[in-house]
Amino acid sequence: MRRRMTFILAAALGAVALLAAACGDGERVRVFAASSLTDVLSVIATRYEEQHPDAEIELSFAGSQTLATQIEEGAPAELFISANPEQAQRLLDAGLAERSVVLAENRLIVAVRDDAPWQTVEEVAAAGVPVAVGAPRVPVGGLTRVVLDLLDPDVAERLRAQIVTEDPNVRVVLSRVELGEVDAAFVYHTDLAGARGLRAIELPPEAPRNEYVAVLVADRDRGGGAADFLEFLLGEEAQALLFEAGFLPAGSQAAP
Repeated sequence: MRRRMTFILAAALGAVALLAAACGDGERVRVFAASSLTDVLSVIATRYEEQHPDAEIELSFAGSQTLATQIEEGAPAELFISANPEQAQRLLDAGLAERSVVLAENRLIVAVRDDAPWQTVEEVAAAGVPVAVGAPRVPVGGLTRVVLDLLDPDVAERLRAQIVTEDPNVRVVLSRVELGEVDAAFVYHTDLAGARGLRAIELPPEAPRNEYVAVLVADRDRGGGAADFLEFLLGEEAQALLFEAGFLPAGSQAAP
C-alpha cells in the first residue's frame, strides 16, 4: 500500500509539474505598448485569451520612448509595440529585438472641446489659446513637430508660441484638454474614440501618419507565446478591431 501511495504521489507531482510547465512563463506574454493602444489592445488581448485558455497577456502602457528605455534596462517584456518606427529600431540596433512588423497606422489631429468656436488649425493659432503637445522624443510629440513644419510658417510660429505643456505620452496630452487645462491638444485621431465632449480639427492631408511597429524582444520568447500573439495581431480579427477603433491599415495610402 505504501509503495502504491508513493507511486500515486509521484504521478500527481509529475502531473502538477507538467501543468506548471504548460501554464508557466512560456504562456504568459508580457507586452509593452504605446499609450494610444490602451483601449483597443485590451480588447484584442481579451479575445486572444478567450481563444487560448492557457495563455495570459500582461499589458503595460506608457510612452514608447519610456518603454524602450525600460526594455534597455532589463524590464521583463517579450513583445514591444511602439507608436513609431524609431523606438523599435532603437532596440533592433542594440540587438535587443527582432522581427519588426508594422501593425497599423494612425493620424494626428487637434482635439478641442465640442463648444469651441474654431474649425481650422489656423483659427486655433489666431485665437492664441493654450496648446498641449507631446514631448519631442515621444512619437506623438515628434509627429506634431513634423506637422507644424508643414503648416504656413506664420501659423506654425503662433502655435509653437502657444504650447504650454510637453507631456510624456498621448494620454496625458489628451487629458489636458479634457480637464480644461488647455484649449487644444495635438493627439491621434483614435484618442477621441473614448473621449466625451471633444471633437477633431483635421490637419492637412499631406501630414504624415505614424506607424505602430511591433518587435519581439530578443531571447525572451522561450515559450513562443509572444510570436503567437503577434501573429494574432496581424490576423483578420485583430486588424478588424484596430480598424473599428479608428486605426488605419498598415501601408494604406488612402486619404484620411
